Amino acid sequence: MQPLETNHDARWRIALLNGLNMSNLGNRDKNVYGTVTSLQELESLVADSGQLVGATINPYHSNHEGDLVDFVEADTTYDGYLINPGGLWAFGEPTRIALTETGKPFVEVHFANIFATGNRSTFTQTAAGTAMGFRHHGYIGALVALVSALEEREGEATT
Repeated sequence: MQPLETNHDARWRIALLNGLNMSNLGNRDKNVYGTVTSLQELESLVADSGQLVGATINPYHSNHEGDLVDFVEADTTYDGYLINPGGLWAFGEPTRIALTETGKPFVEVHFANIFATGNRSTFTQTAAGTAMGFRHHGYIGALVALVSALEEREGEATT
């Protein structure tokens, strides 16, 4: 899938991965998932925000873990990743390993605070950071933090 909006001035290429059950956003509990009515709306929100911080966003969604792994392994030129593993948070070890093996930072995003339910995500152990409990706003916070970290890392590499 090509980026929703091509930002020719973008310094960063970020893959936005959404896993299991994310295609059902418009039908989920508004108290947890907020006012976003579809996965496409969420992807557009992140793509538009990406343009503001100098990033091109390439969204990818699958309800099948192998597809997510294939996507990550097929193109290693991304600068970083945002991932909402959806239902994979508890057992998505292959996806987590694929992301870790890229050597690029990834930020785990969840609409709800899964830790508040007593659950732990397999992704958290190697993620650069997590954003959870802020509904769709967490994606924007995660994107800004990821781009800031990439810029800081680039600055350190040149000094």
